[in-house]
Amino acid sequence: MIFTLTMNPSLDRYLYIDELVPDDSIRVKDTQEYAAGKGIDVSRVIKEIGGTSIAICPLGGSNGERMEFMLDNERVLYAAVRVKHETRMNIIVQSRKNQYRLNLPGKPLTETEYEMIIDMLKTVLREKDVLVASGSLPLGLQSSVYGDIVKIAKSKNVKIYVDTDGENLKEAVKAGPFGIKPNIHELSRLVGKEVKFEEVEKSAEEVAKKYKISNVLVTLGGKGSVSYIDGHLYRIKPINVKVKGGVGAGDSFLAGFVSKRDESIEDALKLASACGAAAVMNEGTTLSKRSDVEKIIKEVEIEKIR
Repeated sequence: MIFTLTMNPSLDRYLYIDELVPDDSIRVKDTQEYAAGKGIDVSRVIKEIGGTSIAICPLGGSNGERMEFMLDNERVLYAAVRVKHETRMNIIVQSRKNQYRLNLPGKPLTETEYEMIIDMLKTVLREKDVLVASGSLPLGLQSSVYGDIVKIAKSKNVKIYVDTDGENLKEAVKAGPFGIKPNIHELSRLVGKEVKFEEVEKSAEEVAKKYKISNVLVTLGGKGSVSYIDGHLYRIKPINVKVKGGVGAGDSFLAGFVSKRDESIEDALKLASACGAAAVMNEGTTLSKRSDVEKIIKEVEIEKIR
């Protein structure tokens, strides 16, 4: 079974307008709400491409209830830890030309709520399961939490992939996860210097060897991706698609990869690339569509460098 963990989910509310004008009434043409969180997005894409996963996340208040309703509607399986405080909300104002993101602060988890999440992980994870732990942490939790989660997964012989940034990623890699999925900017912050495009292969290999990580998957946006897997380097060329959005492309990539990783590395990389490309073909909050993935997966080109 594939589990995803989103420690800091949010309800994203999109407001669509023509133009943001100071000191004037602005007509909102449309609104959309979206159960957001990187792990939740991974589960959503796995469901879309025909797989099964369970999204673990803390949810509270009316925002949490609305997110549960949305996930129910999409038939995404989840295990919610009910928490005292309201799940945070982000407000995204989308005009014809620009996007403005207003990230509202969330409330910290109580010690008991955090322990409930940890207890759930210890209870549900079984040998040979896969856990994808993604995103930021709620206020009050130390970066070492990610390292602790990696250790719990490894103690149960569970393959854990981590997709986070900054100190959270630095703490996670110290515990030696099975895989990580940084973009080039996150990779740069991990190694402490700017990684240029031509240096990605070397940096991915160095990180893998230093921290004993089997899978280092580096997404490069419109330039494709580079992966260091089990001692081999792979470069995936970008797929030529019409870009309409960018929400969840990295999460879609990771969803495709973990869905096929135990069957074939090359098939996993092909599906990952197709899912990532399919995500940018859609506007707003829409992630990869299965029909798009099936259409473009034949175009994926993988080069095994060594």
